[in-house]
Amino acid sequence: MGHTMVIAVPPADLDRLDAIVNAQQTAETRWQAAAEQQVGLLDLRGPALRAARARIRGERDRLREAGTHRVTRWRALAPALHAELDTRGLLREWEPIPEGAQQAGQNLGGTGPYAGAGLTGRLCVTLPDALAVPLLRGLYWTNLPHIQALESWGDQWGTDTASRRGAPPEALAERAQATAQITTTGAILRAALHRTINPRPNTPTVSAKLST
Repeated sequence: MGHTMVIAVPPADLDRLDAIVNAQQTAETRWQAAAEQQVGLLDLRGPALRAARARIRGERDRLREAGTHRVTRWRALAPALHAELDTRGLLREWEPIPEGAQQAGQNLGGTGPYAGAGLTGRLCVTLPDALAVPLLRGLYWTNLPHIQALESWGDQWGTDTASRRGAPPEALAERAQATAQITTTGAILRAALHRTINPRPNTPTVSAKLST
């Protein structure tokens, strides 16, 4: 099962990600041509041809799962996103999000998927459960105390702009502090994008077996 997300990103970063994906696709095409030549695919017929094609497809899929061939946006992002989730302590088992609850990235106080100076590019990715589940559940549960604090603040001071203007400075500071603690899906995916297009030298690639 896939989870499709649309994230606002700098357009130049999106172009660099697509350049990585294009290069990976070209490399995979060359790999497949070499694999077909090695088994003499053009000289095979019938069951032998079908079996050879199946072996090549199987090896191609294995290399994609291992992170060697990162031929789509999500596969290009996967190692960095895995590392980002691990760094933030989100790569673990979480309780399911309660039915009807606000999803991470749509939280009260967050900036939303389309806000931010210069974030005019749109990164659309469909993440597998191995990445999407810890991302969405982890953000829901870690954000929850701050969301509840904002809800309590709104109950006391109001949620519209005019009401907020009437709150004392210390109350506004309290709201700002709670808002600053909220992490959105966009923030994490933008961090993973930054890692992907700006790899650290001599840093080994993090890979994990990911099912679509």
